Amino acid sequence: MAIAMLPFDGTKVGITLPYWTPISPWLFAAYALVNWRYLRNTARRFLPFFLFPILLVVMSFYGWQTIDVQPAAIAKSLLSVLLGLACLASLDIAIRLKQLPVRTLVTALFAAYIVALGTGILQYVALEKNWNWQPVRVYFWQLIYRYYASQRPQFMFAEPSYIGMHLFGVLLPVFWLTRDRRIGVLVPVFAIAAIAMGSGTRIVLDSIVAAILWMISAVNFRSRRLTAGFVGALSLMTGGGVSALLFNPRLNSLATNGLLSGDGSMSARIFHMLAPMWAWKHDFSHLLFGWGSGNIYAAVRNGYAGARRWYNAHGGMASTEIDGLAKAPANTFTMSAYASFITEFGLLCFLALVVLIMTHVTVHHAWSRQTVCWLVLVAYLYVQFESYAFYALPLIVWATGVHDIRKIDESSTDRGVGDLSTD
Repeated sequence: MAIAMLPFDGTKVGITLPYWTPISPWLFAAYALVNWRYLRNTARRFLPFFLFPILLVVMSFYGWQTIDVQPAAIAKSLLSVLLGLACLASLDIAIRLKQLPVRTLVTALFAAYIVALGTGILQYVALEKNWNWQPVRVYFWQLIYRYYASQRPQFMFAEPSYIGMHLFGVLLPVFWLTRDRRIGVLVPVFAIAAIAMGSGTRIVLDSIVAAILWMISAVNFRSRRLTAGFVGALSLMTGGGVSALLFNPRLNSLATNGLLSGDGSMSARIFHMLAPMWAWKHDFSHLLFGWGSGNIYAAVRNGYAGARRWYNAHGGMASTEIDGLAKAPANTFTMSAYASFITEFGLLCFLALVVLIMTHVTVHHAWSRQTVCWLVLVAYLYVQFESYAFYALPLIVWATGVHDIRKIDESSTDRGVGDLSTD
């Protein structure tokens, strides 16, 4: 059920977390709790990650004592951390310990994203002037929590800009792990369809970045023919990118007028990140130890005046959304995992997390060219996505954590533990 609900993260049915309303994290958590007998084994294998939330709470006490305590915001923040951990636990329990058939899980994943793609196509058709299916538009208006589908296909995501998070944070890594041809076809088809239907600007950039990293991970550079093909593909993508800048109105506006004034959505995203970062400059102790879980709003308020002066001086586009951050509410978001995490828990905790992940990959002998490309891709995707409960990071932590098992059991016929390929 959790896998089947992965792409449905923007509906009114889900529970509101920082800038999305997912269903799957709660189902992953339920699965882990129902199978609590296996948690001890999972916790032992991923012990540093299970202990990490304790460090976040301890570090938050400094911010809570010096800034404020916002119970609702704290609950959302720490719950997101625990839900991300639940995703890691449930993956390990289901696949490594209970040995559920991987092909069945991948089939459910494939079907879920096919439904999501079909939903986007339906939204696109409903927007066409010749069709203008008002009942369809009303249906999605009532179903989706933040409604973008009146302008462009939103699929079932909280934002059209989250398409790349799902395609390249979930589906592409699943293809790398399983080599399932269905997923391998779905990823480019979904990306091309989203771009063709004008779903957003970020999916264009995400697709280019993901394609480059995929080629770097896959191409045998010892072969001159394959290396020449790689260079040719890069040239084609460069040409495609230039064409997108010329013919896509939003991308053209960004290229012509700059990131701060070329698009209202982009300028607002940048300012959401800029305001707390400005506070970092002038409060070194809180930069190190954090403003405390749930206190992003305080950093935004502290940094607002200086950030706004810099923003206006560089031609930033004004909006009521940006104006409202002068008195940021307690549920203020940043739209960036880096801005949110460092603001809440401090630079020291962020560095500790980076070291923890690098050490984890090293201990489990999981370093490879593909792992490096995967890590770079995940790091890139979280720049404009702030939820700690999203699945991209738990997935790579789990996959690298069982890498040594797969290597030892590579001759095993059990696809749940050994070879994850489903071809």
